[in-house]
Amino acid sequence: MDRHSHALIVGAGFSGLASAIKLQTHWKTTDYQIYDRDSEFGGTWQQNTYPGAASDIPALWYCLASDPKVDWKEPYPSQGELRQYIKDVAEKYNLRKRATFGAEIEKVEWLPDQQMWKASIKDVATGNKYTHTSRVVFMGKGCLVVPNKFKAAGIEDFKGPIMHTAKWDHTVDYKGKNVVVIGNGCSAVQVCAAIAPEVGTLTQFARTPQWMVPRPEWKWLKTIGETFPFMLGLVRFLMFLTLEANFSLFRGGWYARADRAVRTWVCTKLLKWHLPKKYHENSIPKYELGCKRIIYDCGYWKALHQKNVELSYDPIVRLTSNSVITKSGQEWPADIIVDATGFNVAASMGGLEIVGETGENLVDFWNGKVSAYETVMVANYPNMFFLFGPNATTGHNSVIFAIENALKWIENVASDLITGTATYVTVKNEAYDSWTQKVHEASKKMAFSTGGCVSWYMSASGAGHNGVTYPWTQFTAWWRARFPVKSDMIVKSKKNE
Repeated sequence: MDRHSHALIVGAGFSGLASAIKLQTHWKTTDYQIYDRDSEFGGTWQQNTYPGAASDIPALWYCLASDPKVDWKEPYPSQGELRQYIKDVAEKYNLRKRATFGAEIEKVEWLPDQQMWKASIKDVATGNKYTHTSRVVFMGKGCLVVPNKFKAAGIEDFKGPIMHTAKWDHTVDYKGKNVVVIGNGCSAVQVCAAIAPEVGTLTQFARTPQWMVPRPEWKWLKTIGETFPFMLGLVRFLMFLTLEANFSLFRGGWYARADRAVRTWVCTKLLKWHLPKKYHENSIPKYELGCKRIIYDCGYWKALHQKNVELSYDPIVRLTSNSVITKSGQEWPADIIVDATGFNVAASMGGLEIVGETGENLVDFWNGKVSAYETVMVANYPNMFFLFGPNATTGHNSVIFAIENALKWIENVASDLITGTATYVTVKNEAYDSWTQKVHEASKKMAFSTGGCVSWYMSASGAGHNGVTYPWTQFTAWWRARFPVKSDMIVKSKKNE
């Protein structure tokens, strides 16, 4: 069975949703097909269903500009509420009739004679395979897809369940049990805060401490947005400005260093104020504020004061059938192990085989230096657009804003391709190389590179290369999306083929 549409959308999360809406509302076409290996719309909010899962960006800003929502239950929306929002938006635009779920795209290959992409797809349930050709590909595959796996000696001896936060098993009853959580990033903190009141004991094992701050509640802006819906645009803009003010935490220069010094002093005081005294020595980070994504407290500090909760930096050396043994020789009871060690970003970005017009696999082309021109296009991979691509991530703002900027850039560069008057759009090799070098040089001055930590932002893309975070302000991203350098592009129309 072979299929065809003008556009193919990979992923049914926010990227896929925004792409489909843009195709329908701006380009006035429904000639597209969405594919997702999961069973429903939602993307990361369909996959990550662990207790406490929620956005760390305020709800009024963490939604599509085309479909803002005022009546959120919480200032920071939960996984369930976000998943429902995505499903509601999908229903509003009738996207389900053009979506295929349980479909894993294994390979996407450029067909030079036809100037199209051919996707090889497997039905997850049956194993049946088929192909889909399209002129355009919107790549909405996320970078947090492939979970890291906790490894330890004796892991095969452990008798209880071991589950990653992204693969939470809701049949497992953790109430009254001895639960061990591995990791102390965002997901670990959220899980600990959520389950601490219900478990028998909770032991969290961390490798390095994290900078953590109280979570702003945005109550006055939320009240304005709910009371005066016509002012929602202004409220969202004020939220954007407030979040963007945090960019100075990550940049180089004397002002940023001074700002970090002041904020570091404040954050250190906050940690000492909120943490139990026994954790002060090991829980104050030695690396610079901004080197890793800052975590907002969601009840985690309160959980650490419970008698049944323990935080340990003692490395795990092995497991037994019902316990964890650490380097000091201490044995910790364990009925359930929660793996909150994050994701393999490199594997997530390169897991899908993409073969461009030179016949080279994208992973081999990148060779550890993941990059995309304006975060959207890769040279020699024409008509393919990354919606939340390399260097689109920020350490302080909304991914949805980055996705919408990418779509605005596509609108200004490739509308002829979408509407059918052009057949081929790509970025020139020299422009791509220049962009990659500029991003690399700018990233070297950022706190992600200079802050003295081991960050997934850096380790994801190869030694010394940051292919994850955007090294400039989101004002810059907004501007460049609306005023692209069209001379950097190659466009072939039907009449000059």
